[in-house]
Amino acid sequence: MITTTEILPAPPLAPFVRCYAFREFDTRGTNLLKPWHASYEISLFFFFKALPVQLADPGTGGILKKGSYCDIVGIGTQYNGEMTFNGCYAFFEIAFKAGGFNKIFNIYGSEFINQIVCAEDIFNNEIKVLYEQLYGAKNTREMAAWVNAFLLSHLKKQKPRDSKDIIMSASNLIIKNDGNANISKLAGIANMSMRNFERHFIRQTGTPPKLLCSIARFNRAFSLKLDNPHESWSSIATLSGYFDQMHLIREFKRFSGNPPSAFIRETPLTEEHFTDRVK
Repeated sequence: MITTTEILPAPPLAPFVRCYAFREFDTRGTNLLKPWHASYEISLFFFFKALPVQLADPGTGGILKKGSYCDIVGIGTQYNGEMTFNGCYAFFEIAFKAGGFNKIFNIYGSEFINQIVCAEDIFNNEIKVLYEQLYGAKNTREMAAWVNAFLLSHLKKQKPRDSKDIIMSASNLIIKNDGNANISKLAGIANMSMRNFERHFIRQTGTPPKLLCSIARFNRAFSLKLDNPHESWSSIATLSGYFDQMHLIREFKRFSGNPPSAFIRETPLTEEHFTDRVK
């Protein structure tokens, strides 16, 4: 069983960070495989116990990359293989909203598309200091306080208002509506031409707005099926905003590498107990 505690970030960070999460579990000597399917979030992970995850090539099954003590897991626009966990784990995650990583650090999300990057390569010794603070923290609330201070110090270095705020609002609206959004209307609200809107959007979030809509819709359908395993795929398609079931099937193949039923079968449903959960 996975034991998870989720914590909200400090209010000034709420537009850019979905939540912090601390997870603990023991695979008891077996491999726990987690498919890396398409996702619109960038996450920053800090590992405290077992060796970090390994990423396997979806074609050959060979190991593509072994993680470090602190990794940035970038936006997934496709199926990127399986992450393998084996051991006793304890790790802290910062889950950034679409465009949030760029807003806080002024680093383009497009640099992390379908990649796992060692955080030390981006933040140098600064991330080591934060890691040591988290490792020595007495509880998850103290961990959150250290991360709040770290992120706020970077946010204060950025310009108070610019085009990024408009893009953040647009990307948050797309996610809130599970990908069902009118891109032309969003560009009009931003007072930008479609070309200019897409250019800013890609630089900040890492994906074109239409692709973000598709990924958000796919994740909505995936979550619905996990929460409602007896619901038909036709019903899931309707609830998620797809044209029909064939549209859903095409998108699942695109973003998970498998038809929906096969992807669900290969996704481990490890029981997760939340001591506190962000809604």
